[in-house]
Amino acid sequence: MANRIIRKQHTASGKLKGRELQVEIVSLTNSGDGLARLEDQVVFVPYTMPGDTARVKVQQDKGRFLIASLLELLSESPDRITPCCDYFGECGGCDWLHIPYQIQLDVKMNELRETLARIGGLPDIDIKEIIPSPKPVHYRNRIQGHVKGGSFHYMRRGSNKVIPVQQCKIADEQINQRLADGLKDVANGKVEIAVSDEQVHVTPMHSKTTTDMGFRQVNTALGQVLNELVLSEVRDGEFKIVNDLYCGRGAWTNAIARLLPDCSVVGIDAMPENIALAKSEAARESLQNVSYVQALVEEALTQFKPKNSLCIVDPPRSGLDPAVTKALCKKPAKGLVYVSCHAATLARDLKILTDQAYEITQIQPLDMFPQTAHLECVVKLQAT
Repeated sequence: MANRIIRKQHTASGKLKGRELQVEIVSLTNSGDGLARLEDQVVFVPYTMPGDTARVKVQQDKGRFLIASLLELLSESPDRITPCCDYFGECGGCDWLHIPYQIQLDVKMNELRETLARIGGLPDIDIKEIIPSPKPVHYRNRIQGHVKGGSFHYMRRGSNKVIPVQQCKIADEQINQRLADGLKDVANGKVEIAVSDEQVHVTPMHSKTTTDMGFRQVNTALGQVLNELVLSEVRDGEFKIVNDLYCGRGAWTNAIARLLPDCSVVGIDAMPENIALAKSEAARESLQNVSYVQALVEEALTQFKPKNSLCIVDPPRSGLDPAVTKALCKKPAKGLVYVSCHAATLARDLKILTDQAYEITQIQPLDMFPQTAHLECVVKLQAT
């Protein structure tokens, strides 16, 4: 009855911020939160799961939905497990340490199917079984955070404040040993701590996401699987031209050039430092069949002809720029490999691509990021 009274007051005032509610969690969202329903509103509650009954406090009232914080679990889901991390619930890193790993995989597959159907108009598309991470914990080969006074700090969830941590349950054990040894030798500031060539490196961050070490897949084992999925399409497709449209530092581009010496390989990236390093590596290996273009992909494609080639796209979470999708549809590539870490933008782009010029031949999800709601997918398409 209390919830019903509050809902009527909400209809009049439009403001529930600060109110306490009792809710039952019925599902999980693709952002990792538990979801409850309150008449014509939904309530998002982090660190909960289906089957939980919780007392929560409304932090934001957005009209059609509420964002709440967990105050107390009144009854727990029978599937809930004890989180293995003392910082869970405070640190903003993990969403699902309270959820068994198989349930995490099932939720991600269901979310992917629902998103492809709802946004992509692909309700009956065949999706291969998700490839799980061999390590559900201690899988990350790099972490980013702040050093203050010789200690490592993560950001607290939903704030600009930091929380000191002495270990991270999803980080590689070598990284945790470095944290345990202390960081007195490291200057204060934002850093990345990474394992590379069996060594732990502490590197200052140049921006929100970039260091001198560049982008690498955080899950070494699944990163190798991802590489093989991309390279298998190159090997099997008998392409004479391969275009890596978001090539970064050229890891795939140069690997393809090595794999197919008779193939013409082109890498395109907007960052000049990425292109410089990609060219340097190609020159070091004396690769004669690869070239690089420093430009925004949407600008490069106005002069570039994707027809009869294999195009590889690994865009940011925002997905493909509309100009890129338009160019890929106007003069379709013979084959297209789309690597995505965001199901909603993937579904949006696949709708355009499949409506106009392509058909999907394979969708392979990979659980690159256990204990979070994120999911990596490799989609292979061919021109119709």
